[in-house]
Amino acid sequence: MQRIFIFATALTISLSSTALAQFVPTLGEDTPRACPQQPQEPDWIANIDIRKAHKGNLVQLMYRAQGLEAVATNNDCSCETRFPSWEAAQQYYYEHYAGLERWEVLEKIDEYRRAANAHRKVAQPMCEQQGNW
Repeated sequence: MQRIFIFATALTISLSSTALAQFVPTLGEDTPRACPQQPQEPDWIANIDIRKAHKGNLVQLMYRAQGLEAVATNNDCSCETRFPSWEAAQQYYYEHYAGLERWEVLEKIDEYRRAANAHRKVAQPMCEQQGNW
């Protein structure tokens, strides 16, 4: 009798969570919340070897800082301004940072994180007002 009760309870919980999951709106994992048409991250960053992930992380932060700086400077949070092409960040990385040692890359990551956060303070309220945050 106890086994039937445990089984029935487990079945009820399982069915309830399955039914509940059908009513929870979700975005696909590849769908950004703001500006769904933003440029896709370059394949080499998405597929980078784990031992070189810090280099991909640097380019991601460079890109983020670049977009937030453009928003803060131009007082415009359009999708094109906040999420420009990845070309400029990649090109700057290749020209200036590709040959850096790991510790040097980590220092640059900290610099770009600080810059992005500083620009975010100006950009976020503007972007929230325009619905692009």
